[in-house]
Amino acid sequence: MVDLLSELRRSRILAILRGVPPQHAPRLVATLREAGIQLFEVALSDDLGLPTLQAIRTAFPDLTLGAGTVVTPDLARQAQAAGATFLVTPHLVPDVNAYARAQRLELLSGAFSPTEIYTAHTQGSVAVKVFPAGSLGPDYFRQLRGPYPHLPLLAVGGVDARNLKAYLQAGVIGVGIGGALARTDWSNPNWAELQQVAEEMMQCATNP
Repeated sequence: MVDLLSELRRSRILAILRGVPPQHAPRLVATLREAGIQLFEVALSDDLGLPTLQAIRTAFPDLTLGAGTVVTPDLARQAQAAGATFLVTPHLVPDVNAYARAQRLELLSGAFSPTEIYTAHTQGSVAVKVFPAGSLGPDYFRQLRGPYPHLPLLAVGGVDARNLKAYLQAGVIGVGIGGALARTDWSNPNWAELQQVAEEMMQCATNP
């Protein structure tokens, strides 16, 4: 079992790869790692998800690699077979959370309200993915620190270079960033630009 919580504390950024063609995925991961990003999640919300997950796992056997948008135990099984070492849900999915516990897979369970956040924690989520963070704002997380001072929270959805520091200053353990780290024309990827964006994100994360 990977120590995902420690890696989140150290890395601060979880890169969420959605819609990335499998033939480009290993190079994207290598580019983002060169910029300092070490944690990755592949969203399984489209047909590219599982092939992309497999391509990354083949290229990087030891990478801490998660599967996201896991909404059923069957999808969790497919993700595990494709090489996922942790699971991420978009909302509270008790069946997937139970599967993760049974298979000794690390879990980032999605949640929104305080009740859902605490339930996700009790169901084994090593850090609770609060989504969509952008509609809540950093102050929501700051207020949650009162009743839940020791509960690790991950802000996901609407986080970018403009507000990343504000979420970290509000007390989150880290942030999940999707489109901003993988936004390019996949028929002709601009690798230099992708690396530059990732470096800017890492600078924000390491100097909150």
